[in-house]
Amino acid sequence: MTTVRVTLKLFATYRRHLPPGSVENACDLDVPAGTPVSDLLTRFGVPHEPGDSVVLVNGRDASPEQALVAGDVVAAFPAIAGG
Repeated sequence: MTTVRVTLKLFATYRRHLPPGSVENACDLDVPAGTPVSDLLTRFGVPHEPGDSVVLVNGRDASPEQALVAGDVVAAFPAIAGG
């Protein structure tokens, strides 16, 4: 199975889901090629339900089923309600 290296960045309260040894708010990970974004987030217990979280891949909105490729940067943070 081929693996690819991606970066996971978590912000605000989601930072607590980063694995030990993470630097500031990010970690580099090797995942199987084609891993869906939702699988990566589930692996670390990061909430990712629509409306509860904002999830980006390379700075753009990401669907839960988007397949990850080498060099992708996945960022997640809690959605903030405003008025």
